[in-house]
Amino acid sequence: MKILHVSCGGLGNGGVQAVIMGICRHLPDVQFDIILFTLEKRYYDDQFKSLGGSIFRIPRYEGRNRFKRILNNLSMMFRIPIQTYKILKKYGPYDAIHCHNHFESGLCNVAARMAGVKVRISHSHNTAPPGKRRFTWRIYEWVLKYLITNNSNVQIGCSRQALKYLFGNSEKAYVINNAINLNYFNKELYPYKKHETINFIHVGRYSSEKNQLFLLDIINHLKKEIGNIQLTMIGFGEDEEIVAEKVIRLGLEKNVKMLPSDTNIPQQLSKTDYFIFPSNFEGLGIVLLEAQAMGVKCIASSNVPPEANMGLCDYLDLQQGPEEWAKYILKLINNKSNRQYPLDHVLKNYDIENISKNYKEIYSGAFFEN
Repeated sequence: MKILHVSCGGLGNGGVQAVIMGICRHLPDVQFDIILFTLEKRYYDDQFKSLGGSIFRIPRYEGRNRFKRILNNLSMMFRIPIQTYKILKKYGPYDAIHCHNHFESGLCNVAARMAGVKVRISHSHNTAPPGKRRFTWRIYEWVLKYLITNNSNVQIGCSRQALKYLFGNSEKAYVINNAINLNYFNKELYPYKKHETINFIHVGRYSSEKNQLFLLDIINHLKKEIGNIQLTMIGFGEDEEIVAEKVIRLGLEKNVKMLPSDTNIPQQLSKTDYFIFPSNFEGLGIVLLEAQAMGVKCIASSNVPPEANMGLCDYLDLQQGPEEWAKYILKLINNKSNRQYPLDHVLKNYDIENISKNYKEIYSGAFFEN
């Protein structure tokens, strides 16, 4: 069996990429190749190649110039299907194409349909961003949604909200839980370590989506109340400098550590008390699953789908503001209980060992519609 993945960008250490790599690691009898949209070598590139996969690249403009971004988006409307078709014909035949590139998955599946690929998957990993979209963007979305509807014969997502955003009310769209490696995020492998400070953690791409500036305001309020706190932030992204500047502006240099994305996350979770995740929008939030598997209490925004809750998640509205979030967290600290862990039967629903079997069935054609 031979499958072509299409990433949402490169192979950085992000949630979508973790899903892709989890599938590839746990189906060793399947040949996986992948299309990336950057020339930059990132976190998982070497690991993907070590599994026997080939990497193909359709690079896009990644600068900040708005005019160049618009031109690039227009050119990608043609470049993606043309180059995807060439890859499928030259390196195939492929049994399935598994697209993680959101609206642009329709462009890839046009090419896959023309190339005769039997199973054409669009996989939704996100929900609608807040606020109104420009008219031109809505037209762009409408065109690409039309291509998805008419060229993808398998439509899956990580949550009901993610399905709704990309596929509307499609009856053939269904949820497959994002999965985590319970052999890695394992309380026995990384037992809880007691500490004097109250430790918080946040894992995520530095971006407006993940809302780290709001997070720093929460930490600033908490510092004023209890002082003895530590926030560990793990990630990468376009807003990293902006976040670092705000840490300095708020005088939080001694309270905030910004670690690289290749940090040992289970090890950091083993010495953490609370995970804060104030996303503006979110497909699921796989990092919340990882944190809960390690017994860490999570406080997430109400924009995060409820499917991410394995029993240790509390949800707050961003409209309450950072000061109210801080007050809520203070109540949790003052009423602290023993570290808790999700029940085994709940964890099994998110175990990559089980979820990967679902993907094997999908790739074999068990779920597709003509």
